[in-house]
Amino acid sequence: MRIRSHNLPVPSWNLWVFALLPLVTVLVVFILPYGASITGALKKGEPGVLSGASLIPIVVFTLRQALFSTLAALALGLPGAWFIGNRGSPFSRVLWVISAVPFALPSILVVLGFVLFFGNAGWANRFCMALTGTKEGPLRILYKPEAVILAHGFYNFPLVIRLVGDGIHRIRKAYAPAAASLGASPLKTALTVLFPMAVPSLMAAALMVFLYSFTSFAVVLVLGGGPAATTLAVEIYRYARISLDFHSAGILALLETSIAGIIFAGYLFFEKKAQALSPDIADRPLETRGTWLGTTVRLLYALGILVLVLGPVLSILGESFLARNSWAATPSINLKWWRALGERSIPALFRSLILAFFAAGLACILAMFAAGTAKYAEQGPGLSFLGTLLRVFTTAPLASSGIVLGLGWIGLYGREHARSIGAVVVIHGVSGLPFAYHALSQGLKSVPVNTLNAASVFGAGPIHQMISVALPLSAQRLRSAWGFSAALSLGELNAVMMVGLEDWETLPLLIYRAVGSYRYGTACAAGTLLILSCGFFFWASQMGTGSGRYRGPVPRDIGNRFRAT
Repeated sequence: MRIRSHNLPVPSWNLWVFALLPLVTVLVVFILPYGASITGALKKGEPGVLSGASLIPIVVFTLRQALFSTLAALALGLPGAWFIGNRGSPFSRVLWVISAVPFALPSILVVLGFVLFFGNAGWANRFCMALTGTKEGPLRILYKPEAVILAHGFYNFPLVIRLVGDGIHRIRKAYAPAAASLGASPLKTALTVLFPMAVPSLMAAALMVFLYSFTSFAVVLVLGGGPAATTLAVEIYRYARISLDFHSAGILALLETSIAGIIFAGYLFFEKKAQALSPDIADRPLETRGTWLGTTVRLLYALGILVLVLGPVLSILGESFLARNSWAATPSINLKWWRALGERSIPALFRSLILAFFAAGLACILAMFAAGTAKYAEQGPGLSFLGTLLRVFTTAPLASSGIVLGLGWIGLYGREHARSIGAVVVIHGVSGLPFAYHALSQGLKSVPVNTLNAASVFGAGPIHQMISVALPLSAQRLRSAWGFSAALSLGELNAVMMVGLEDWETLPLLIYRAVGSYRYGTACAAGTLLILSCGFFFWASQMGTGSGRYRGPVPRDIGNRFRAT
């Protein structure tokens, strides 16, 4: 019997047919609308945003707040990255779990938790007033640029912990034993080996945090300090949705896209260099001895991160059970907000779940076609271009802004077609495609070669192998991709607001409106529902994946970030 290897060339037309679905979908849903939003800048219109030199302050503030937000995230995350990189103790596993909490929080919940915990009358100020006996708390940063920077730092520092921590861990396992055998002390090893070789991971994390802060929308919209503290994303929304000045919105979109593209190119460069440092050294033992000083520092850092992460989350949960009988009354435990859930929150949650279900399904279908085609494109002669094209198309939405994409949909397909549930579903689906594609690609790479060869013995062709062998063996990765894409869609706010689907109220939109009108009780009850729902999908995406880690590209403001490593 002749054994047919799975490495035999695959007909190129076959692969191109299977690649058409993801390629055309990304083209129609993402690339063409994105181009349409930018071409709006080329159309003749009123001077608008260019008059009075108003454009320069917007760009300067956007870049400045992104820079300081990146520095804040690095300051919070780098100590944790070092601890994670030298993992082996229960502390590192606890820190890993704590840093996962912001991943499951949509940006609107970050804003709500930030206001409740760090606000002028927030829990942090209440604690300080009770401790010092003063009548006013020390934290007075709400609705100022400092609030935006701190919120972005809180939202993004887990990304630094995970990306840089994994980089340090790989380098340490690969080179620290050799350095020790040559007589290098731990300090010298860190200064001459670990730190220099971790620079690509550090730069990749910093650029991704900068990109997320640069394109942030909901955080700046709610916590910003007015016209003097506004960003390109917020101004695009205001010009397009409020002023109906699409020419000015297009100019701002062109600027944001150009800068974001440069940042994303830098991220891809450093991410590729960081991934190159990944030798197969999984079984090499590492020394994990620690000193009492190191243990003390770890415990203090963990305590600070615990307060920073759980404080805003617990504030949302706690405030949902507190109510006042009058403005002057002391808050008391009350189920008032929960009893009113059925009026708007439950229908809004139902709509969000429907949206997440179909968006995650679309992302996984596109990812299956793209990942399966890319796997066989690597083996066929002359098909490397197809594999590269698929990777570019499926990764491109990472560098997108939901606000710019919504603007493009309005300009390309018209306001009536853009204002539809189907439009939001496909936008959310394509936004989740990079993460679903990466998860499935990793799953297909882990399928043993001998298994596919055995399928070839029985006459299974490449497509048959993919459907009957490779994908079933990657079922856990598929579940992970679906759960993460659903969690991402569930907390998404930008696309719904930008396309003008306000009459189809989702849970994030309900929370945004409640926060904007200072109805924090309603926002907290709805926010608790959103936390539980996103937490469930996030848990489902991590369950059964071995290490429990998502090792791929990282989300964000496509509304929300969950970041990844």
